[in-house]
Amino acid sequence: MSSFQICQRLAVTNGTDAYTQPFPMDGNAFRIGVFIYNLTATSLTATPQGSCDNQNWHDLTAASSLGLGHNTFSQGSITDAMVRLKLTVVGTGVIILGADAWTSQQ
Repeated sequence: MSSFQICQRLAVTNGTDAYTQPFPMDGNAFRIGVFIYNLTATSLTATPQGSCDNQNWHDLTAASSLGLGHNTFSQGSITDAMVRLKLTVVGTGVIILGADAWTSQQ
């Protein structure tokens, strides 16, 4: 199992998607923890994206309606070499968050 800090105190505003640092897949499954410190919008949609070349990204699944505090989600059967989060604000406002990822073999 490997762990990565993929963003720290990142501010995301509505109308502008943000992306975390990509993390390498050490296995075929991940768990992501998102901590939302400040929420003036409705919620956050965090969409994991996979890539094998760090240039062409595709959506894996979406964990929508993340709210204030600690949120986690996971996915298995990943065949991509790396994963990042695409972060989208739902509603108007700003969201400040941090995120960690853990990878493992299932």
